[in-house]
Amino acid sequence: MGPSASANLYIKALQYAQIRYGAIQDSDYPPIIIYSLPLVGFTEKGIADENAVKQQLIAGVKKLEDAGCELVIIACNTVHIFYQEMQNAIHVPLLNIVEETKKRLHIDGYKKVGLFASESMCDSKLYQTIFAKAGIEVIAPDTEQQTIMNRVIEHVMGGNQKVEDVIALKEVARDYCRQGAEAIVMGCTEIPLALNQSQTDIKLFDTTEIIVQAGVDFSLR
Repeated sequence: MGPSASANLYIKALQYAQIRYGAIQDSDYPPIIIYSLPLVGFTEKGIADENAVKQQLIAGVKKLEDAGCELVIIACNTVHIFYQEMQNAIHVPLLNIVEETKKRLHIDGYKKVGLFASESMCDSKLYQTIFAKAGIEVIAPDTEQQTIMNRVIEHVMGGNQKVEDVIALKEVARDYCRQGAEAIVMGCTEIPLALNQSQTDIKLFDTTEIIVQAGVDFSLR
């Protein structure tokens, strides 16, 4: 979730299996079941109906477990607000995209980063709380910058991302750097569909790539 982010995650999983594990034949790739959940009570701003979203997520991870999955990853940062409720509902591991991203940044020695994320995710301060455990400071968007991100996320959700979106996100990233950010965490899985590393010299951490690599490593190691 959403559909475009899930499609991007799947492609990245195949590409990582090829690059990291030399996958060629079908049997070289991890078996993957995709449940594209048409989530109700969720908008470009994030969670509009907490109870409805939480119940759908719990039912969703249970479906994946019932289908035989041995590991679950989710192509959405925001719903990790309900990570513990989802993990408690199943017996197989559910990787946490925020925790996996924290591990990567901590290993690489980053101390201060800017955050691109949905309004709900920023309001929850989940990134700030988890990153603080590793001594990493997070710069969150101000009201104007959040409006820009909401608009970009909505464009990606509808397949209407534009050059103007790239320009706007790069300006926010530059502002973060002026505040001391050493890198940008793309903490919304729609954002990498609007901006990628080839478009800026500022270091970007794509949380989709991070969770994909952790998931494929779990399956193929």
